[in-house]
Amino acid sequence: MEISVLRLGQIGTNCYIFRREGGYKCGVVDPGDQGEQVARWLVDKGLEAQAVLLTHGHFDHILGIPGLREEWPDLPVYCHPADLGGRDTTSLFGETFPTVRSFGDITPYREGDTVEVDGIRLEVLDTPGHTPGSVTLRAENVLFTGDTLFAGSMGRTDLPGGDEGELMRSLKRLGELEGDYQVLPGHEGRSTLERERKSNYCLRAAMGR
Repeated sequence: MEISVLRLGQIGTNCYIFRREGGYKCGVVDPGDQGEQVARWLVDKGLEAQAVLLTHGHFDHILGIPGLREEWPDLPVYCHPADLGGRDTTSLFGETFPTVRSFGDITPYREGDTVEVDGIRLEVLDTPGHTPGSVTLRAENVLFTGDTLFAGSMGRTDLPGGDEGELMRSLKRLGELEGDYQVLPGHEGRSTLERERKSNYCLRAAMGR
């Protein structure tokens, strides 16, 4: 599996583009903004988006969806139903943003569901806490952890819908997965699960519960 990362939007969200080695069909994880630019980047590289997979519904992980759908109108978008939003807009940090629901034609996924993109199978793990519908996506030796697990830290829980107890249980679940994985978080740098087990205070505290 080949993975590229684009840092998008005002918070520098990691948008991951993954595809089969040498393939042209790809999946997009968390297109946080600048969807037209992401689409142009893909087209320039001869790639075709097959699906958008969201780790959660915060604005900085979703705003690129309309731009991608301008290029691929039937592009499926996957999100946990708990993070669709109750209305078409929501307020955060004193600003108003669209919700996932507002984009229309969203495919819900949750614990145990799988999405396949050109032979790459992604398994959905429910990892709530940062938001009620936060998920981690497991594909081969990779975990797309969104804002659940960061290199050296964890996601915040002081935003609407956040729950520290839930997040600690989610971290414990990730820490107890067998083997090692690449950890590809929603912000900042990547890591490995084994490195985080050894050095991430938040993960270590969660596993000690």
